[in-house]
Amino acid sequence: MVVLLVLLTFAVFVTIDIVKERRRRAALRGEGEMLHNALRVDQPTFVGGFRLPPQLSYHPGHTWVHATGGETAYVGIDDFARRILGRDAKLAVPDLGTVLNQGKGVIEVRKNGTRVSLLSPVAGEIIAVNPEIARDPELPYRDSYGRGWLFKVHTGSLKRDLSNLLRGSLAKKWMEDTRERFQHQLTLATGSVIQDGGVPVEDIAGALSPRAWQHLVEEFLTPEVEGS
Repeated sequence: MVVLLVLLTFAVFVTIDIVKERRRRAALRGEGEMLHNALRVDQPTFVGGFRLPPQLSYHPGHTWVHATGGETAYVGIDDFARRILGRDAKLAVPDLGTVLNQGKGVIEVRKNGTRVSLLSPVAGEIIAVNPEIARDPELPYRDSYGRGWLFKVHTGSLKRDLSNLLRGSLAKKWMEDTRERFQHQLTLATGSVIQDGGVPVEDIAGALSPRAWQHLVEEFLTPEVEGS
């Protein structure tokens, strides 16, 4: 009888944990939908052929921040990063509770037998990780500004960190310069170019050799930023 009660109690707690986890995942999925809808406009802003939502702040390593008010913010990769990384790149985000430093490696990318670390745009502590990425690794590629968000961070230095990022006209100028630099580097690496006025292909990585891919990722997604 005692054993039966213990087993029933255990089963109840397991059931409660399962229900809580399902509710947590549903809530996080809802946050992804919220981001997707908040950043979706009828005529999205493109700079140099790359989508650049004006609501976001950008790190030179092509990660973005969406501040939610208070001391929390979402983090993801921008349109330029997702195209260079490619559809089959595997992104790994640190566990809950991981403490981040602005401008330091946090998002591990695995592709072609190579690993690189994308940089965190803000400091703070990870308080949520997008659970959909584990189920659907291509999500950041398909919807990098919405459902493919990577993690949520709590930080007491958000205002200061945002002041170090790019937004508005500065972000546009940065992306224009990025396209010019990228076209030059692409020509050196592969001999091909993006025609002036042309739209970059969706999966730039698919047209690159592993060596060229690694060179361009290191050049544009893991830059040395002054003060970081």
